[in-house]
Amino acid sequence: MQLDTDLTGLFGVTLVVVTLLVRVPRLRALPLPKRAAWLAAMIIVLSIPLWGVSPAGFVRGITGDLSIAALVLLVLALVRSLTGRALVEEQNRNAMLRAILIAGLLFYPLALGLGVFDPYRLGYGNLWFMMVLFGLAAWSSLRYSILLALCIASAVAAWSVGWYESANLWDYLLDPWLAIYALAVEMKLLFARWKGRVHA
Repeated sequence: MQLDTDLTGLFGVTLVVVTLLVRVPRLRALPLPKRAAWLAAMIIVLSIPLWGVSPAGFVRGITGDLSIAALVLLVLALVRSLTGRALVEEQNRNAMLRAILIAGLLFYPLALGLGVFDPYRLGYGNLWFMMVLFGLAAWSSLRYSILLALCIASAVAAWSVGWYESANLWDYLLDPWLAIYALAVEMKLLFARWKGRVHA
């Protein structure tokens, strides 16, 4: 599955660059055909090997692979930027990011050695962990965030077929960049609420 891992990793880096580019005001102002041409040209540039490695591959070597959840969010953000239509409502997306933030705040300190319990070991197919994820996905689809349920289901499906080189489910569910993004979004929301109260 090395080819699948490489393609997914490079796709993730390219997706990040393209998603950021479509938000540039000057590029957004272009007609759709010209905008598509610019984006296609950027994808080609990112894929051209330079001294044995493409720019996307170089960035991937520094950042690592993105989780399946991050890829889902990037695709949704790209569709919204290109079409102006959100496939998932903002409340649903923010609820998912809040869950990601809580998971990151609990997971990373423990995984890095803060305490005697290492949650990373659960990702190697622990039955109780899988049952918790199943319950969380079911509850989320009914009460919390359908997007969170979709990301959990997609991550577990990719892990079950060994899509990434890693055999640990956590690498499909969560990555540091996603956790940092979730933190930034939550801080932005808190600041907006605080600012609204101050000016109220």
